[in-house]
Amino acid sequence: MTGMARCLAALLLAVLVGLTGAPAMAQEDSQTVPDQPESGAQAVISADEISYDESLNAVFATGNVEIAYGERIMLADSVRYDRNEDSVVASGNIVMLEPSGEVLFAEYVELQDELRNGIIKNIRILLADDSRFAANGARRIDGRKTVMRKAVYSPCAVCKEDPDRPPLWQLKASTIIHDQEAGNVIYNNAWLELFGIPVFYTPYLSHPDPTVERRSGLLAPQLGSSLVFGGFARVPMFIAFNDSIDMTVEPIITAKEPPILALEYRQRFNSGLVEFSGSGTRADRETGDAADPIIEQDVTRGHLFAEGLFALNENWRAGFDYRRATDPTYLDRYSFFGDYGETLESDAFIEGFHGRTYSAGNIFGYQDLRVTDPEEEPVILPSLDHNYFSEADGLGGRWSFDANFRNTIRNDGSNTRRLSLNGGYAIPFISDYGLVTTVSAWLRADGYHMDGVQVDGQDENNVVAGRVIPRAAIEMRYPFVRGTEGIRQVIEPVVAFIAAPNNGNPVEIPQEDSVVVELDDTNLFSEDQIPGLDRVDVGQRAVYGLKAGLYGEHGGRMTTFFGQSYRLNNDDRDGDTSDLHNGKSDYVGRLLISPDKYMDLLYRFRLAERDFTLLRGETSVAIGPPSFRLTGDHIYIAAEASNGLYPDREEVNADLSSQLTDYWSVGLNTRRDLAQGGGPLEHGVRITYEDECFRLAAKFRRDFTSSVDVEEETVFSIEVVFKNLGNVSAEQKQSR
Repeated sequence: MTGMARCLAALLLAVLVGLTGAPAMAQEDSQTVPDQPESGAQAVISADEISYDESLNAVFATGNVEIAYGERIMLADSVRYDRNEDSVVASGNIVMLEPSGEVLFAEYVELQDELRNGIIKNIRILLADDSRFAANGARRIDGRKTVMRKAVYSPCAVCKEDPDRPPLWQLKASTIIHDQEAGNVIYNNAWLELFGIPVFYTPYLSHPDPTVERRSGLLAPQLGSSLVFGGFARVPMFIAFNDSIDMTVEPIITAKEPPILALEYRQRFNSGLVEFSGSGTRADRETGDAADPIIEQDVTRGHLFAEGLFALNENWRAGFDYRRATDPTYLDRYSFFGDYGETLESDAFIEGFHGRTYSAGNIFGYQDLRVTDPEEEPVILPSLDHNYFSEADGLGGRWSFDANFRNTIRNDGSNTRRLSLNGGYAIPFISDYGLVTTVSAWLRADGYHMDGVQVDGQDENNVVAGRVIPRAAIEMRYPFVRGTEGIRQVIEPVVAFIAAPNNGNPVEIPQEDSVVVELDDTNLFSEDQIPGLDRVDVGQRAVYGLKAGLYGEHGGRMTTFFGQSYRLNNDDRDGDTSDLHNGKSDYVGRLLISPDKYMDLLYRFRLAERDFTLLRGETSVAIGPPSFRLTGDHIYIAAEASNGLYPDREEVNADLSSQLTDYWSVGLNTRRDLAQGGGPLEHGVRITYEDECFRLAAKFRRDFTSSVDVEEETVFSIEVVFKNLGNVSAEQKQSR
């Protein structure tokens, strides 16, 4: 570690401190020696040689000595056990096994009261998480507290090649007190050493020992600065009310803006849990156009998230997920709380699982966070679902039934109530020569009652509409398999014919959950290629495609698919940008290459039927070992894919990482808009050192996105983690 890193680690630890204030073998002459009557316990001693002095009422044992008091065991070369005093004097290669899992090593001990009180010389302690204490001498008190003189603590592993070499970091103190009952480690007059070099002094330091999972107190602070907020400090405090309830209170103090208060509350019950988190402040807000914003002064801004999950019984559970912000730009501007995209969704639900049957009731609410062209989001109250899929009958066929009721409410717009029922039966047949045929049939019925819908250009209430649509399908697959040395080859042509009546989508029925229709390799052979339930895939179509694959005996594979459909009718609707028109569809396919664990490449595409022009392409890739690994994805959507409603869209996201050594790693990432007029969206660099006791991570990120009330920013952050002591982080932000 460089001198700069050492100084930085010492500085950050100073902030943290300032804020937080060989198995024994039993021989034939082993014997059990009863303890004093008032204790009620027994000391069990085994050794190579044991003698008993009646005048002294003492036991002398030498050679592979083992003395046990219940769960507390001591091993040594020689032991004198005084029965009158219930005391033990031991020397030579002493090992004490504590009930807590700790292991003590020493050269000489004088202990009494079932090994719970006394003195120990040249002590070393191995804790349950492999942390270590070492001291010239120690005093044990009541078997629960160890007071060590001229002591050292470190969770870092000892160098195998040079055990005397100082660890990466350690704490040296005139006195270290380990209170096992309270789970505390207390230091007096302590120095932090990095590579054996003292870098920081504190007269007092305390931290929990490894057995403590949660405890009230100050958590590690985060310091930083930005052009928007100036300098800022996040100082969280954790409060554990009991074993099942805790809360984190986090004031965020900034130099240029009013303070923000963030809270998180968590509670577990016998059958569930709840979590609440949120923040709030009084600050100015920019609205309107980014070029000419309107300033609203001293308004309340914040967010509230809540979630819960409860098991009602072995088949039913209920829960909720609530997400709301006071305004669209709050979470982007106050980016302390994460990135949540363009929409916040809230949901309350109950669901049941009974074999192959699933039932659910949901209430959905949405908040649009887009600054430009926001839409009024509906409330869905309720959405009820029931799905059934049977076991195979005697012929191998299976029945299915799906039901949905949805009530959609808007303050300004249409209100819709929908009941949808869909039942079907599918049965496979496998011929003697390998042809796999699946025959299926469904009956779909939908009923709608609507208010505030447009009919012939006028708003109408009490509009009733419905449809009943039967559908039948037959699908045939004929796999050809050939095996060669180490490789299995598979070629599988697939054809299907799906038939339903024409014109099954009345114009009165809205398209709320079936707006986005995209034909690709995942839904080409689906009986209904349209998502949602408001629109039905009607008419007749033939589907054909070819699958092929190479499969290695050690797990490598390469697969491909290419297909198309031919539709016999035209069911276009206003604004339809899908590929569901009559005649031949565009070509869709995919290519997957994964020869071993060091390469995964997936390419999915859609090609224009008339000239094979690329309309949509999606690529994801992960190549290389940990020492040099490239991951990323690329997406391209031509304007023609949306019938010109949107321009060409193209974006790439790439991440290059390298595990330089066992402890050092570096990484680069970038995200760019490649469409005309685009540019960089985000760049990042990171470097990390991490071993069993220490972590140092530095990150740089440049974000090029902006809108009203949110500016482009450059962020540099650094985090230092000392195992069992805590972590401290600092962040520097600059906005354009």
